[in-house]
Amino acid sequence: MFKKKKSEDHKFCPVCGSKLKLTDTYCIKCGYSFAARDKKNKNLKKRNLWIIIILLIIAYLGLRYSNGQTWIPTSFKDALRTIIPIK
Repeated sequence: MFKKKKSEDHKFCPVCGSKLKLTDTYCIKCGYSFAARDKKNKNLKKRNLWIIIILLIIAYLGLRYSNGQTWIPTSFKDALRTIIPIK
């Protein structure tokens, strides 16, 4: 008789806990903006990507230093020698 609603038919506001529709872009009760949250998440992803790139560069330079090589590779083969031992 009655159609049971799925739990995926709604979302909750992270600030006040109000039950909202999935299509709502802001909370009716407290005014929290889900659009602002999405923008913040995109900025965090970009920042995390930059952090990973910088850490990889530091790790690469650390490997070169520990192998007794110069900081800047003289050739592509020299650059690969840091990661893969080539004879």
